[in-house]
Amino acid sequence: MSRPKVDILDESFRPATGKRGKHDRGGKMVAGALLAAAAKGSSRPSGGKGSVGKGGASVAARDKLARVTKRTPEVMVKVTGRQKGGSHTAAHLEYIGRHGKLEVETSDGQTIKNVADLRELASDWTDDEHAHTKRREPLTSVSMVLSMPPGTDPEKVYQAARAFARVDLEPFQYAMALHTDEAHPHVHVTVAARGERGVRFDPRKDDLAQWRESFARELRARGIEAEATPRRARGIVQKPEQIAVRKIRERNATGGEPPQVMRDSQATARSMAKESPAKPRPWEVQAFVKQAAIRESYTKAAALLDGSDSQADRDLARQTRAFVAAMPSPVTRDRAQAQLIAQASRSEKPKARDDQEQAQPTQTPSRPQEPTRTRAADQGATGPKVSRKRPSEPERER
Repeated sequence: MSRPKVDILDESFRPATGKRGKHDRGGKMVAGALLAAAAKGSSRPSGGKGSVGKGGASVAARDKLARVTKRTPEVMVKVTGRQKGGSHTAAHLEYIGRHGKLEVETSDGQTIKNVADLRELASDWTDDEHAHTKRREPLTSVSMVLSMPPGTDPEKVYQAARAFARVDLEPFQYAMALHTDEAHPHVHVTVAARGERGVRFDPRKDDLAQWRESFARELRARGIEAEATPRRARGIVQKPEQIAVRKIRERNATGGEPPQVMRDSQATARSMAKESPAKPRPWEVQAFVKQAAIRESYTKAAALLDGSDSQADRDLARQTRAFVAAMPSPVTRDRAQAQLIAQASRSEKPKARDDQEQAQPTQTPSRPQEPTRTRAADQGATGPKVSRKRPSEPERER
């Protein structure tokens, strides 16, 4: 029984690549998305065993479509910082080890449990870097975080992170530690900036996309539902808040000036809120066009699945249409803020009018004044006015 191919979604699932394209990391080429590799019938880029054979591309695409439309939890792999100099790297290693309270595992399998050994590791990495540069405080390490949503088994997250690092970070030394102090389990991985044969660790956007795929695959191999798709494949337009911006915002929550990027965004939103009618920005039009293309791809895939003899395919078609119907509207962060500002302004106007009416004093109506009566009117009504002059004294005697 033939089943329809849904590789029409390859472009939707393919992550965006960096400006410099693919890079050599210690003799390994950073691959594209898993689905793109599967469509070519090539081996899996990293982690796990086996390869995608004939017909495997369609199976891989269908499985990925099922996970995405089911809203499988998405993995996060993010670069969180870059450390310059031995003291900076040592401080970061102490942080991920919670100053000796947590175990830190190194790339050679050793476990470090004290601050002194962490500082020695940072010193070794610094010496390796100084062998290739004359800078006083060169880039010594790069810090990363691999995480999953709350409720995920922390131990399996750590096992998957370890398997990922052994394959994808092979040319470099690294140290890693599991943190469970927050709702979402996450693993801190600190990588030496200089690897074997002097290779520089400089991850780019395409590297992070590939590492997300690898980490998700390792999680699935351990029974954890996980997926790694770009935001646009899920119909999401707004970018997540940058870690540095979030930290500054949280520090200034009780007082202080917000980050510059937030002030710029608020200024743009206020300007948008004053427009009548609204004037779409070029990036808003671009976001709308992109999401329309994504919706069309899912709709076409659902139509193909509807024609399948398999009940599972037809069920997936219904699931796909429901996923498209529930996609968020393509509203940018600035536009969303502008809408809130405009809504607040409209709600404040009636309130201000009511307050103004209540503030005006209530005036008691005055009694109407009687019309002024003239002497002529009085004479016309009562006849000639009789003089009431008081008589003089002689007249009174008579």
